[in-house]
Amino acid sequence: MDEWKDLKGAVKALAGVTRLSMVYHLAKQKEITVTDLTAILGLSQPLVSWHLRKLRRAGLAETRRVGRQVYCSLNKEYFLQCLHRLERLVDPTEQIATFPVGDALIEAEMSSEN
Repeated sequence: MDEWKDLKGAVKALAGVTRLSMVYHLAKQKEITVTDLTAILGLSQPLVSWHLRKLRRAGLAETRRVGRQVYCSLNKEYFLQCLHRLERLVDPTEQIATFPVGDALIEAEMSSEN
């Protein structure tokens, strides 16, 4: 697992007011149906599902299906790991040995675009 590539994916997934709002509502309860989340957000089900897919692919949300109903939840553990990684970036006492530099930095950036 490439923690910096994963962090970039999580940050990109959170780069939108809709998805930030979804995270807020998902964090308030253990699990919610996509139907209920759609009603709370006042958006169409396809649009909510599209945004939820972005969060899920980044590892920030999880879904499970029961019959025709889809339940979603925030992966709080992973969300908190991402927050910890972000904190490490600005902690003046933290020395990050695995942070890529030079050609490795360019390569890491290019590979994370895929």
